[in-house]
Amino acid sequence: DRAVEDTRAFLRTTLEGTRSVRERGGTLKEAYELVYGQLAPRYAGYPIFDHTMPFNVQRTWDELDGIDHPRIWTAERDREVWDALT
Repeated sequence: DRAVEDTRAFLRTTLEGTRSVRERGGTLKEAYELVYGQLAPRYAGYPIFDHTMPFNVQRTWDELDGIDHPRIWTAERDREVWDALT
């Protein structure tokens, strides 16, 4: 039950935070910083939290843009997103 609740809270926070920044005309980096700040107190101790957060926010942003299927991630795309958001 705890794992399900943790997952729901993580997804809800990521979606709501990203959406709020996007709707006010903010940037992807602002969304990342907001969502990271909201999630870190609860999840920063989880394995690979820091590494996956840029990609979680990018994918959420893409979904809000109407991109239904994830874009193909290449090594170049990985570096681009990481550099842009961290």
